Amino acid sequence: MKNLILTGLGILFFSILICGCYDSFEYDNSGEKGSPYESDLNVLKKFVDINESTQEYYINPNKKSTILSYITNSDLEELNAVDPQNALQYEGNLSMLNTEILQAISSHTVDYVVMSTNYQVIIEKVNEDVPVELSHVAFSASTNNQVRSLLDISDQGLSKNIYSGNLVETGIELNPSLYTRDNWSFRISCEVGNSGNKQIVRVFFCGTGYFSVATFNWLLLNAYDSKVLWNFTCEQVMNEDLPSVAQMVFFK
Repeated sequence: MKNLILTGLGILFFSILICGCYDSFEYDNSGEKGSPYESDLNVLKKFVDINESTQEYYINPNKKSTILSYITNSDLEELNAVDPQNALQYEGNLSMLNTEILQAISSHTVDYVVMSTNYQVIIEKVNEDVPVELSHVAFSASTNNQVRSLLDISDQGLSKNIYSGNLVETGIELNPSLYTRDNWSFRISCEVGNSGNKQIVRVFFCGTGYFSVATFNWLLLNAYDSKVLWNFTCEQVMNEDLPSVAQMVFFK
């Protein structure tokens, strides 16, 4: 019995090594021509990764989306089947999003950049001297997940006032139509403080595909007031053809 177990482990280890060798290849550009873009888009999004040092999105052919893909190499086979023209189009759109991120950072018009893929959320602090600490937390970490209010994120520039203490818990719920888009982005400003002592923070949110249960804490630093006025405003959206890009949810 012991020998049988050892033999099985040996086969599994060997399989992983073989798959690892295949993973080192770049994805093949000789895939079947004429694949529907929407179908290829779903495959390409599995391989979108984030370069945290440069704040850029890129296609990572070695990325694994499931545990099974470490053994079967099925994801890479899907990527190899993508129409090369569709891949080039998608990479071009990723490049445009990267340019938008770079411009926001270099122009000093945002204090944070929130980047997401199907599998991760990364917060990049652009301005170190910022009055609010923004963090991404698990959905279950919210106090009780009861909704206090909603802010519609659209090109209408709507605002929402929230009276709270030093901490505001929010969630982002994307319009499902965005899941079929190459990428999305919007900018939120947060003005906090009472009259005569207001401070502002601007956050650029962007992503590809599904923004999985994104919950964020906004913590006002160096202040201990039990009742603070927070004003959240949607300043800019990329997908202006949609009546509503997302909902910003405020928890109690």
